[in-house]
Amino acid sequence: MLTTRQMKLIVNMPKAENHIHIEGSIPWDLALELGRKNGVKLPADTVEGLRQWVEGILKADGLNGFMLCDRTINSVCITKEDYEAVVLALAKDARRQNVVYQELHLDYPLNEERGIPMEVVMEGYRSAQKKAKEQYGVEIVYIAGLDRTLSPEQCERFVKNLEGYRDMVDGLGMDCEEKGHPCIKHQGSYRLAEDMGLFLTAHAGEDDGAYNIWDAIQTLHVSRIDHGCQSIHEPELLKYLKEHEILCAMCPTSNIWTGAARNYEEHPAVTMMRAGVPVSISSDDPPYMVDLVQEYAIALDEMHFTEDELIRTARNAFAYSIKGQKYLEQFDAWVEAFKKNEA
Repeated sequence: MLTTRQMKLIVNMPKAENHIHIEGSIPWDLALELGRKNGVKLPADTVEGLRQWVEGILKADGLNGFMLCDRTINSVCITKEDYEAVVLALAKDARRQNVVYQELHLDYPLNEERGIPMEVVMEGYRSAQKKAKEQYGVEIVYIAGLDRTLSPEQCERFVKNLEGYRDMVDGLGMDCEEKGHPCIKHQGSYRLAEDMGLFLTAHAGEDDGAYNIWDAIQTLHVSRIDHGCQSIHEPELLKYLKEHEILCAMCPTSNIWTGAARNYEEHPAVTMMRAGVPVSISSDDPPYMVDLVQEYAIALDEMHFTEDELIRTARNAFAYSIKGQKYLEQFDAWVEAFKKNEA
């Protein structure tokens, strides 16, 4: 059980989040509301019903099942106002958790497959980005996510179309079902993004081998790995991640739900962190899992992080972020005051 001191630390500490998906993080009460508004029928008509449906799918089919749930719930978003509402809901919840900086993966291809024009989605997200800062004091940075299951040609078109949104998009990532869809399939998209000056990251080593992490680093030239669980099986890879200071943006509860990790005590983040690999913790898709405050509580209580290890992990989320280094002074001052006052 957590102490009062530990609860103050995880609740009040300024936080950053490097790995959260907009389309996978639609609050389920909002999803039901948008579904009714837009005439989209979901598999259940209550939040608890959706939870039971999701749990059954995830237990049966891991990451692939999660993507089915993701696509189903995201189908309620149709208008610019819908997309804006989702991001503002995330920003409001971020403020509740003292998250001041949040990097959101926007997976437009999940909307493109339903015929939603890119302009509708992106303008909703653009408006929300501005309002999130004004209304909640949360800085949102967008990472455009490739659906790795799509053809290289379709993904390259998506990256080219990002040119019109360079004022709001700062990075390129890759997600969706990993097995059977190696990183190197999308070299062309990453070369285009690199030429555009976008920050590069990729989901790799989540539910497929460490080779995908090597390929993401050496072939795609990423500066970050999302998840990276399988790196613990290759000492040379751990050494490389440490020496080159490549952040692994990890999501412990998500990894357990999708089968990428067996349990919290044996989660790869513990081994990686103690091997010197920069690690941060994020919530990935909070309606399915838990929020960031809860992830931090789990890190202390069930993953057995020390207080200093949690602080270092939280600091990494700012230090290795795309644009969040300006918050480090605030973060360090808060930690110093916490340690002095709570000693």
